[in-house]
Amino acid sequence: MRWQAELLHYTYRHSGMRSQLTALVSGTGEPLTDFTCETFSVANYKHCIANETYTPLNKPGGIAEWAANPRAAGDETVLIVDTDSVFLDAVPDPGPLQPGEAYADAHDYMAPELPFNQKVLRRHCRREALERVQPVGIYMLLRRDDLAALAPLWLQKAMDIKTDPVCMAGMPSEGWISEMLAYTIAAAQLGIWHHISHLAQTTGSNSVARPIIHYCFPLNASGAPWHKDQEEPVLWSKWSYKPWNDPPAAAAPTAEGRELLIRLGALARTKHSSW
Repeated sequence: MRWQAELLHYTYRHSGMRSQLTALVSGTGEPLTDFTCETFSVANYKHCIANETYTPLNKPGGIAEWAANPRAAGDETVLIVDTDSVFLDAVPDPGPLQPGEAYADAHDYMAPELPFNQKVLRRHCRREALERVQPVGIYMLLRRDDLAALAPLWLQKAMDIKTDPVCMAGMPSEGWISEMLAYTIAAAQLGIWHHISHLAQTTGSNSVARPIIHYCFPLNASGAPWHKDQEEPVLWSKWSYKPWNDPPAAAAPTAEGRELLIRLGALARTKHSSW
């Protein structure tokens, strides 16, 4: 994820964002001196669950460590961004948030009425909080003091869900969204309510209406949305990209795909010129 962090910072600076961008870096023994943005070292959480590696735990775990800094202002607004993101424009400032007030994008697969989500919620969310569960996830904007209270519960709920065999039996992708459901449960139980925002579009959307591109999926050569079991050719994927190769921006058939690869290519050329 190092090259992704560099691309994120590159587009962050060029988008007009002015606040500090901080990379939470899980302990790997690698030096942090090469990062272009501010870094904060956190523990490595991938072995928190016995006999299993569940890498998403580093998000709630690392955020819990960072948010616990007692010297930071509690009413500071924090934007949580996944590493596989590029900024097209500055994210609008919502202004001061009240305690318990937040923003987040909505996601169809997080809908509480889906059968596999219902099972998780019945088993891991307090009954009085069930009606407050929202289908939200990355990207989130919330107060730092709310985040400091939420993140430890987010981490614990993620481990509880991922180690629950009843939940795992009904969840797709081996329970990959466990930490995402854990976030919604923790927020509901703590009384944190999200305004639904529109901060990001994913690859395959053919849209650049929102300020962030989340390149969570590969770019298909045809422009059709990517599917795990597809047979059609992929033009570009974060999973196979070798930094700092020049990406095929001119061949990208979708608007967000072109913008993503144009920005990646611009960064790659700056890397080449510095060698």
